[in-house]
Amino acid sequence: MFTSFDTIIDTVQGAQTKFVETYVTDKKIQAELVKLTEAQAKFAKGSYQTTLSIAEAVFKTTNEAVQNQVKKATAKKETV
Repeated sequence: MFTSFDTIIDTVQGAQTKFVETYVTDKKIQAELVKLTEAQAKFAKGSYQTTLSIAEAVFKTTNEAVQNQVKKATAKKETV
């Protein structure tokens, strides 16, 4: 079963935040670590979305190129 990477990122962020809230007693440090965790999650999601967009574009372009080559090959067979 496929799980969204966003879900995985959110799960890890939640675990990190819970860890900080549980074991870091200084509220100022705790707040800064939570901000860091949120920034890491935002970066990870952005990186994932960028990678996904690139992969989709490569797939689409490759698929179109293959279809065009198949059409050309089919057209050549029909004329011969």
